[in-house]
Amino acid sequence: MTATTLYDLNQDSEDFHAEAHEDYVGLWQIAARTRRGGEIDREQALRIVHMLLERGLRIGNLTSSGGFIPWSRQEPGLVIDRIRREWIALGRDPSVNDIAWFDLASS
Repeated sequence: MTATTLYDLNQDSEDFHAEAHEDYVGLWQIAARTRRGGEIDREQALRIVHMLLERGLRIGNLTSSGGFIPWSRQEPGLVIDRIRREWIALGRDPSVNDIAWFDLASS
């Protein structure tokens, strides 16, 4: 990983953390941010997810009424493994409402 890539990951993490103060952040948004030359970099997206979890965001799913239900397991390693499995099973890059969303954890 180059210094530029690490900077980009840190900046992306900061951007999504700031956005989480206003609204939920979808995995699809994180994935789209890693698009280079038409291809999404799944592993780079997962590194951003890991950074967001370390910054206090929690992962979960949205309800039909606009609420948020956190996943029962929030440990970064388990979350990354689950996302990777679900992304591969999806057979394509995630779009809106696919796999997961992120929210700021309650204080």
